[in-house]
Amino acid sequence: MYVKNHMLTKDKLTVVYLDEDMRSALKKIDEGDFLSLPVFDRSNFKGILMKEAIYRYYYDSDFCGNKSKFLDDVKVKDIYSINFKSIRENEPIEDASYLLNELRTPFLPVFDARNNFVGILTHKAIFDAFSEMFGLGEGTRITVNLLDVPGQLAKLTEIIRKENVNILNIAVMDAKIMDVYKVVIRINTKDVENIIEKIEKSGFKVEDVSK
Repeated sequence: MYVKNHMLTKDKLTVVYLDEDMRSALKKIDEGDFLSLPVFDRSNFKGILMKEAIYRYYYDSDFCGNKSKFLDDVKVKDIYSINFKSIRENEPIEDASYLLNELRTPFLPVFDARNNFVGILTHKAIFDAFSEMFGLGEGTRITVNLLDVPGQLAKLTEIIRKENVNILNIAVMDAKIMDVYKVVIRINTKDVENIIEKIEKSGFKVEDVSK
């Protein structure tokens, strides 16, 4: 899964411009219920304007108490931030998830191989990508504890294959217990009980089952 498959493309964005005043910028922010917006100089991405930064600037400046003058006189270029990290459209979605979490940024600007701005990647897009990856809302979810022994995962999936059951997706996670891993499998079958019975008879521990 790549960034380009889940980003909001440039043509779908609401943006503000460097010379735009705060009255116009805040109107866009409030109408779209945004916390931040991309900042442009004509067609070039320049940075990020955050709603929180606008209010902080207002209360920390000489404009405090004169809202109308602030809205008309202060421009986006006076407040926007140029401190941002970006990502390439062909990078894995996992890399973007790490950056969003570590940087606490509202979104990541996305650029193509020629360094052209092509869109942004939001926290919601990351959530939707991982929901799709884990198949949330589909099939039956079975969590199995596996010992960290070569061949265990292959053995587990072979049990399911022999029952002619389709595996929608599979994820392996550290159980935080020495030599034990959790395997989360989503399967598409009406006879869930039969699969669980076969798994447990093969020596595996089924920890949880849910639809």
